[in-house]
Amino acid sequence: MEKDHKGPRESKIVYFPNLTAKLVNKGMSALKQKKFKESLNYFQQLIEMEPDHPQGNVGVVLSLVELGELREAKEKCDTILKKDIGEYYDVLQIYISILIQLGDYEEVVEILEAVIQEQSLPPQMAENFYQLLYFSRKMAEDEPSDNFVFETKFSDQEVEHLATQLRSPDSKKQWQAVQSIEKPDQPAVRNELKNFLTYPDANPSLKTIVLQMLKEGDASETISIHKFGKTMTVSPDQLHDIPDGQFYRLVKTIIEHQLEQQNPTLLEMAEQIWDHYLFMIYPFQPEPLNEQLWAVAVLEVAHRLNGIDFDGDDLQVAFSLDEELLEDVVGKIIEIERLSMKEVGLSDD
Repeated sequence: MEKDHKGPRESKIVYFPNLTAKLVNKGMSALKQKKFKESLNYFQQLIEMEPDHPQGNVGVVLSLVELGELREAKEKCDTILKKDIGEYYDVLQIYISILIQLGDYEEVVEILEAVIQEQSLPPQMAENFYQLLYFSRKMAEDEPSDNFVFETKFSDQEVEHLATQLRSPDSKKQWQAVQSIEKPDQPAVRNELKNFLTYPDANPSLKTIVLQMLKEGDASETISIHKFGKTMTVSPDQLHDIPDGQFYRLVKTIIEHQLEQQNPTLLEMAEQIWDHYLFMIYPFQPEPLNEQLWAVAVLEVAHRLNGIDFDGDDLQVAFSLDEELLEDVVGKIIEIERLSMKEVGLSDD
């Protein structure tokens, strides 16, 4: 009897080889429909079957976050990172997001400083992590503390060294220089950062971060920024947030409409490509300001980078897009992605 009982139990594994895939699909579908208790249930079933299943583990974390169980989500995410389950930097981004929601800014600063010191950040994530580090440092500083901390003030010699690093063609030295500045309040330091924004060959993503650092300043101050052969002069109060504006949202809406049901994974990448492009060209705007044009171009690039054929002819006709102009915009986006991959110190090249 015991032998007969084991046979059917074992056969279930053979008869339902796609059960894990079905649980993933059901879990993701429940997440999209905002049925978070259901998604949590599906993902928990999945990791009971496969404890180290990447999507199952991340799905549990995302479901817990949506249910407001942030402490439990933090513990689960910490375990995933320690076990090295899934894509490390993707999981790290989720973990940082949870810490920020919990207000654990000092922990965010500690983690990001350690990760950045390793100098192995993927190019597409580098600017986001630096932004989060800068934001968390500011929030941590604003929190009341029993410990009195002296403000860091650069000596003349240190300012000179800072200027040398910022002028260096080595992106890694530029990153290190900016990372050493907690607040750009000192006039000499602020001046060097403003000079950095005018250097034609300086790291464009780092220029964006510097602009954000200088955003809080005297409204009468003028800041010149040179990027991709263009120059703009602004005052701190004219600098918009990233991303921001109706144009940004319209492009994103078109992308979502095309991919949300068809390919959620590709949708996430397409949105990252769009956000990344805007970050790199900031504070300039995409040209021309045609939301359909940029949406189709982003879709084209996302498919190309994933090795997937993209038939955008119907969209091109529906939106009355000029083929030559579309290819030109696609080229601009791809060039930004290639530039990121070449950034010294942020890739394996």
